[in-house]
Amino acid sequence: MTDIPEQAPPAARRKRPWILFTVLSAIFVIPVVVAWVLYLNINNFNFATTQHGEFIKPARLLAMPPLPLPLAGGTLAPDYFKGRYTLVYLSAAACNPDCEEALILTRQTRVALGQRIESAQRLYLVDGAPANPAKLLREQPDLTVANVSSPAGKSFIQQFSADGKSAPDIGKYIYLVDPRGFYIMRYSISGKPEGLLKDLQHLLGENGGM
Repeated sequence: MTDIPEQAPPAARRKRPWILFTVLSAIFVIPVVVAWVLYLNINNFNFATTQHGEFIKPARLLAMPPLPLPLAGGTLAPDYFKGRYTLVYLSAAACNPDCEEALILTRQTRVALGQRIESAQRLYLVDGAPANPAKLLREQPDLTVANVSSPAGKSFIQQFSADGKSAPDIGKYIYLVDPRGFYIMRYSISGKPEGLLKDLQHLLGENGGM
């Protein structure tokens, strides 16, 4: 006698597509939601693998004034930081050897990102007119140079100090600003040069390369 396979009740058959849809949704949607929550709460997490620099706690949302651009002309756009990580360096008008090394480091770090090079940009804040603009244009073609000698500029660079209010340490650090405009980390120019690149690569990986 041939056994007739037992068929699932109609109600059970109707439930199966919904179960499959729920499982597939969980597989594809949950990782996206988790990544988005992590990104929105980046200031509350201490990434152990990105400790080459010093975290700014809490991270500071920078207020950008219309800083003059002595090389390009015009002023810095208020949304300049939006959409990219920004490597910021601050110095006096005369760029000393430490300053030159810091600018080279930011340039090499950006180039080392390879296909992700457009995910980062460089901003050089100068307390006055740059001493050798022709050299800057020749050696640093992708560098945005802004003059911060005005009262608005002085107020802006205070945001990079230890407490966010006092005078900053001119020439001693490279500052990292995230794509939302938050100042999140700083790196001593006397530290290991590869640390900045490693942290930036890690952050780009965590945030989907944005």
